[in-house]
Amino acid sequence: MALNSADIHKVSLPAELPPPPTFEPGIRRAPHRGLPLSKNEIILAVKNALRYLPPQHHTVMAAEFLDELLHTGRIYGYRYRPAGRIWGRPVNEYKGILPARALQVNIDNNLDFEVALYPYELVTYGETGQVCQNWMQYRLIKQYLEIMTENQTLVINSGHPLGLFPSRPEAPRVISTNGLLVGGVGQPREFPQTSSTWRI
Repeated sequence: MALNSADIHKVSLPAELPPPPTFEPGIRRAPHRGLPLSKNEIILAVKNALRYLPPQHHTVMAAEFLDELLHTGRIYGYRYRPAGRIWGRPVNEYKGILPARALQVNIDNNLDFEVALYPYELVTYGETGQVCQNWMQYRLIKQYLEIMTENQTLVINSGHPLGLFPSRPEAPRVISTNGLLVGGVGQPREFPQTSSTWRI
């Protein structure tokens, strides 16, 4: 079946800018990841993060994203992290169809202060195993899961939600691609052989 852009349901972050982030003391934080980027690559990284936000916030958030990049080596979008503790609540406390609610429980459980390696940086295991690349992606994925129907599949590319695509009740509710590498295969020469597609 051929698809056009009208078939793909997309959502946006709310227009309101969340308040500046606060951090609980005593929670493990990721180390600085290094910054082997040129000036042009730094500009591109900030622009890529800004694509998630309404244009009226670009001036404020460009400076904030640049500061994160310089001080952590990544853009996490801390301001977009929901305030307080995140944990896997009972499935009936989430919105959406049951499979989507179950996925939300799984996501939030992996970001629990008691579970994640570096909760504020979305790293659940292995130093670099992130639930999403940034908190804007987290919020968008949650929004998609809350409105998903049984005739839609959410497609995610390395944490970036592409939208809800038409599918069938027996199809996967989420298709996520990633290239996370662990252990002895975490070397550039192995990358093409180890990237994979996961059907959830």
